[in-house]
Amino acid sequence: MQLTDKLHKSVETIWEGYLSQPFVKELGEGTLDADKFRFYMIQDYRYLLQYAKVFAMGIVKSEDERIMAKFSTMVEDVLNGEMNVHKTYMGRLGITEKEVETTKSSLANQSYTSYMLDVAYKGDALDILIAVLACAWSYQEIGEHHKEIPGALEHPFYGEWITGYSCEEYCATTKEIMDLVNELGEGISLEKEKKLEEIFVNCSRYEKGFWDMAYKMEM
Repeated sequence: MQLTDKLHKSVETIWEGYLSQPFVKELGEGTLDADKFRFYMIQDYRYLLQYAKVFAMGIVKSEDERIMAKFSTMVEDVLNGEMNVHKTYMGRLGITEKEVETTKSSLANQSYTSYMLDVAYKGDALDILIAVLACAWSYQEIGEHHKEIPGALEHPFYGEWITGYSCEEYCATTKEIMDLVNELGEGISLEKEKKLEEIFVNCSRYEKGFWDMAYKMEM
């Protein structure tokens, strides 16, 4: 069993719960209030700016040029890939760069990103990958689940979000992270494995909190 398989098993219940959370469920059904989605987009954009920094720490913590290049590509994928979906929506929602810059990150957002950055500063390249994987992988699972809902991909507003997180390009990016996790995780000690599982579970719990925060529009 590969490391990613073990990690996934440790959060199965948490991730299954995402699908019944109001924000995620209503997004898939196309009934989510636009104001809630607008709030989420600003908070998630601010999240992604910190998320990219966590990936960037992987370059700092690596000595292998090949792995440094992989982390560099991951930073690029966030800043000029995933964030483009957000920029499109922000334009449609009338969200300006000024509004994003002046809006404070919610407490749940700050707590989550601070945790990931703390893991990155204190840990190694593998710790960093585990800290970002919960977000990347769980979003893919949500996207793949939602695209099977009749009419979800064709929804005039939320279809683009679902497509963005279930498309071949996004799945390939997530697989690249998972492959590197399995490569670096091969032969690690049981103690290290338990530490990584704790990080993965914590980040998965933070994901739950983020969805709740977005639905409640809670600062």
